[in-house]
Amino acid sequence: MFGIIIANFGFWINCLIPIIFGLYLLYTKNEYFLQEFGIQVGATILYVSIIFTLLFSYTTDLADTEYWNGKVTSFEYYEEWTEEVTYTEEQCSGSGNNRTCRTVTKTREDYHSPYWMYITSNGEEQTIDQGAYLNASSKFGSSKIELERSDKVSYNDGDKYISYPNVIIPTAIPHSFTNYVTAAKGNVIHVKVPEQDIKQLEKDKKLVKYPSTYLGFYQESRLDRVIDTTKSISNISVIGENLNIISYKLGFTKQVNPIIYITDEDRSFKDALSQYWSKAKKNDVVLILGIDKSTGIIQWSDCIAWTNNTDFEVDCKNKFQGLKANDPKVLAIFEELIRTEFVRKPMKEFEYLKENITLEWYYQVLIVLGNIALTWFISWKVLNRYSNNSNYGFRRKY
Repeated sequence: MFGIIIANFGFWINCLIPIIFGLYLLYTKNEYFLQEFGIQVGATILYVSIIFTLLFSYTTDLADTEYWNGKVTSFEYYEEWTEEVTYTEEQCSGSGNNRTCRTVTKTREDYHSPYWMYITSNGEEQTIDQGAYLNASSKFGSSKIELERSDKVSYNDGDKYISYPNVIIPTAIPHSFTNYVTAAKGNVIHVKVPEQDIKQLEKDKKLVKYPSTYLGFYQESRLDRVIDTTKSISNISVIGENLNIISYKLGFTKQVNPIIYITDEDRSFKDALSQYWSKAKKNDVVLILGIDKSTGIIQWSDCIAWTNNTDFEVDCKNKFQGLKANDPKVLAIFEELIRTEFVRKPMKEFEYLKENITLEWYYQVLIVLGNIALTWFISWKVLNRYSNNSNYGFRRKY
């Protein structure tokens, strides 16, 4: 984030403000000297860094979320327990020259609440509640692991219980990343579809929002990764479950998040969806299936993905036509294409865009005005303090 901030011209304009103030005061005020100048510059850098970070995070598309796919490897329950903590405290009495202090050692008891969680094949830890853990332990069994806690003062608690699932429980955990592409989308994501067409497709429910996560039976995080806007495909839930398994198998090794989007629009719909979803997430492969709504037969197909492999993109267009959308061959072909041809384009390749990521002009103006006010306030406080304290130790000698 800091690299984006210092690449922004507004950062350097704001850095000039305390320098100009400081140089003016150094040459016009005897009460002002280099220590105060350093304070002003430091305060401005801190202020600008914080305000730019907040505005870049909340007013641009720089902060984004992708989904890492895996499976639950274990459910864990940690019992409550009470810990004895030893600490020191300084106790003082008297005042002035008669003030004396001594360090006293004390103890207290800290209570640790029970908690439940699951761990994924990617090493992610996610909190669940007691009911979800009980569902898992009753289904898969559990074992007790005694934990050694030398500072424990409670009894018959503080241990760990663990349950290992014997079936695949897919997970999709959100992770944040810096998205240079969407933040500077005017340079990379070219607008091809008029905004009124986008709004009409959205109104007709042909375009829907990017899929969201939901909680499974064991409170595992899952992604609703099959979207059927035609509402004509049977066994859509089975397709979703099978795609979840594929996502687990390929998610880590291929750094991929597969999604299927079913529509009855023509091939130009790809541009609309790509624009609406800002070309999707950096690890997404969105397979778009254009079907005949009456038969469910695929008329055309295409993919949205950040990849440099043109063979993958070509095969996405050619491998699915003529199949029914709910034919198991669709998922088999999709899995094989990802396994053999998909290579994710690293977001690092787009770091050159950070110089084109900026804030709206009115935010820039507000930052400058706030910086001027801060610099003036610090200068006023410094000069006012000196005027009220003629014996201040850092006054210049003449």
